[in-house]
Amino acid sequence: MKKIFLTLFCLIFLCACGTKRQYFEPKQTDGDLSHNSNLKSKIVDWNLVSAKLSNNTAILKNNISIDKFKLPKNYMLLAYQDGEYFTADNNGNLKIFDNSYNEIYSFQFDSSVVGVASNGDDLALILANNTIVLANRSLGIKFSQTLTSAPAQDSRTANPIFLDNIIVYPTLDGKILILSRNNLQVIKDVVISAENFFNNVIHLSVIGDKLIAATAKKIIVVSPARTLYLDADIKDVALSDDGIFILEKDGTIIKTDYNLRKIAEKKFEFAIFVKSNIYNNYLYIFEKTGYLIKMNLNLDNAQVFQLSEAVDKISFMGNGKFYYGDKILDLL
Repeated sequence: MKKIFLTLFCLIFLCACGTKRQYFEPKQTDGDLSHNSNLKSKIVDWNLVSAKLSNNTAILKNNISIDKFKLPKNYMLLAYQDGEYFTADNNGNLKIFDNSYNEIYSFQFDSSVVGVASNGDDLALILANNTIVLANRSLGIKFSQTLTSAPAQDSRTANPIFLDNIIVYPTLDGKILILSRNNLQVIKDVVISAENFFNNVIHLSVIGDKLIAATAKKIIVVSPARTLYLDADIKDVALSDDGIFILEKDGTIIKTDYNLRKIAEKKFEFAIFVKSNIYNNYLYIFEKTGYLIKMNLNLDNAQVFQLSEAVDKISFMGNGKFYYGDKILDLL
């Protein structure tokens, strides 16, 4: 019996040792890249909107420079809107600063603020305990509803969106809630996906009359006529004028139209996508093992560049630049 057990153990051990992890290995590369310039400090944290540097300054994903704004210690920049900086810490504190960097609002909520949007004096917020809030800077909290607990969350959390007399809230348990500002009631509840863990909404945007939202497992397009769904193992989502780009965890890129009909598909075997951005009609992707991928928006003519110095660095992509560590690479 001992011999049988020993034989089985050896077989299992040998099989485990023989299973090697496979990595992205492009057949050819289009050259080596290196940084063009340096940040004043290295990146220490990031979200969908901004990256935080170790000197408490921040970088925005869009083309607005905010290098003179200094974050309070232990705060992250959640949004920059209408010349105001919306910052939060892990203790429920929200601080808003004006364009002259003066603090103009401060409030402590029951849980940390992970998403925020503003319209006039109204603030739409998502808290880490999966509570959606409508607050007014002068009047206080006007509406609050705590949803299903979401203990395990993806670090990417989409911000709410104000649309006329409604607010669209992306929740941490895979839903979109639409709140009427007129009667303070939830008038629509759309389930995107129903995973137990890491099911928060990682993308939310509005293009024309369509609302696009995604979790790590599904993307939906909501229009006045219908709601469309597409299952995918999603790493990231990027939008162009004519399409949606879905980057999957297995190295596949799918381009669809705004009715989620597939237009093109490209597979990079074993690639692990880390960051992506559309800039000057090209899709740029940084791959974890040290490659920058560039292709047109038809997913043709892919170029793969070696970028070894970005491996294992906290990174951020936006504004035509790829930031990693304390380095800046201008996108080609």
